[in-house]
Amino acid sequence: MFTYPKILKRKDLKRISKYPCDDEIKDAYIKYLSNYSFKEFVKYCEDNDDKDMEDLIFSFTDLQLERFEPNSLIWVSHAMINFLIYFEVNLDYDEYYDAYATAIQFTVLSCAMKMTLNKIPFEEVPFPEHSKICFEKLFDKNPDFKFNLENDCNLAYNSFNTNFDFTSEEFYLKMKAHFDECNY
Repeated sequence: MFTYPKILKRKDLKRISKYPCDDEIKDAYIKYLSNYSFKEFVKYCEDNDDKDMEDLIFSFTDLQLERFEPNSLIWVSHAMINFLIYFEVNLDYDEYYDAYATAIQFTVLSCAMKMTLNKIPFEEVPFPEHSKICFEKLFDKNPDFKFNLENDCNLAYNSFNTNFDFTSEEFYLKMKAHFDECNY
């Protein structure tokens, strides 16, 4: 159900390389947006050429969520993909706190999804693999990154304005256990 990034086939890459548009658009699509329609992204970029690429990526992914019923399974899947895209873009643009906050939000949503889909209690939910990868990338790129995990977990948890079947404190303790294990 949930895969990110979608791996493009050789024929897709060839088709993209021959498409008559700016190379920056092609590069951004290949690097961040392979889960979405290439032609839609090109059209969106052309229609909004007054924005910089970072803004185009964020606004395009937000627009994709509007197509689905909020909080439906497909909407949540796209929200999770968008969080991973935001993480990668923020990390590439050296926006470390935004990347970190996005990874925490992704982790909240991922844990909630695993609980719901697998019908298991929060204690049995494993720490999400994509989250592990994100935090590892962040701390490899900026090992001296400063954060307040408890406060940041509460902010991320509360940003959804949803009653999950676990508390922000339980979420913080899961995050803390992972961060302690990795010495972050």
